[in-house]
Amino acid sequence: MKRREFAAGAALLTLLGACGSSDKVYIGVAGPLSGPQTVQGEYILKAVELAVEQVNAKGGVKGKQIEVVTGDDQAKPLDATSVARKLASTEGVMGVVGHFNSGCSIPASSIYNQGNLVMITPGSTNPALTENGLKNVYRIVGRDDQQGAVDGDFALKSLQTQRVAILHDKTPYGQGLASFFRETVEKGGVEVTFFEGITQGDRDFRAVLTRIKGIDPDTIFYGGVFVEAGLVVSQARELGIKSRFISGDGTKEQSFIDIVGKNASDIYISGPALVSNATFVDAYMDKYNNEEPGPFSPYAYDAARILIAAMESAPELTREAVAAEVRKLKNFPGLAGSITFDAKGDRDKAPFDIFVIKDGEFVPYKA
Repeated sequence: MKRREFAAGAALLTLLGACGSSDKVYIGVAGPLSGPQTVQGEYILKAVELAVEQVNAKGGVKGKQIEVVTGDDQAKPLDATSVARKLASTEGVMGVVGHFNSGCSIPASSIYNQGNLVMITPGSTNPALTENGLKNVYRIVGRDDQQGAVDGDFALKSLQTQRVAILHDKTPYGQGLASFFRETVEKGGVEVTFFEGITQGDRDFRAVLTRIKGIDPDTIFYGGVFVEAGLVVSQARELGIKSRFISGDGTKEQSFIDIVGKNASDIYISGPALVSNATFVDAYMDKYNNEEPGPFSPYAYDAARILIAAMESAPELTREAVAAEVRKLKNFPGLAGSITFDAKGDRDKAPFDIFVIKDGEFVPYKA
């Protein structure tokens, strides 16, 4: 199964000129395929490639083989819009799996909408993405207002939190999740002693953590992704801060565990409910040399399968016909349960779990 790759630069135009072959149809994958969040982009891409390979082995769709076209947004909104413009203007692209980051998906979504191109994100959780009334935008995961409430309820009921400090990375995802967490715990009577943003890409957070140490919260919540989250935890422990640490699905990545190392106790991470589908896991590991799928791999796989199913059922292979089929989707057999999209494009049932670190792995929390 071939893959065409391009970045968000001028060289993109030459590569895309090769697309549009009459015996092929294309699915785009847009996400961070370089930079600090590359691992998440690669997990998503590999899951889509697996789904495509399985369908191509059975003859493809309507006699056409599917080819994956990739766009690297580097987790940057401006690059995401450039990728979206190129995908939307490319003949033969029937849909896009992506983007991963909410800050990329939100600006890209309007471009896909103008191009009548379906976008299904496996990882963007900010509610604003599906609140704009765009009929081509869907997500497989839940929203941050759901996840923030799960995190907040856990802090209240399971951890008996009394005083919390909240940090976020100023992105639509991180700040949004932090705000929903704050809303939930304040309703429960918790004192929020600190709410402030750090800059994504920075590496030294000791100054802000020293201020938090003086406040002495029993819990620290972080809204953001695994790179900065791991550094926040490690540096907090270096400073003698013993507060419990809570974060969301952007932190649920093996690299976070590698960064925190021995400081893995009293850490609680929310994420999409664990998918235990042996057939998918075995197929993924067989294709990728025993590499285990990432936390968002099942959702990318389902997103690709939904696009493929829509292409198969559409009366013709046009973007409008494929989009119409996705809108009619009901009870699609996803890896983590049945998938039905509501009028906004959100999944009607998207459960979150709380995870802890045990023996170097994320495992579901048990009281």
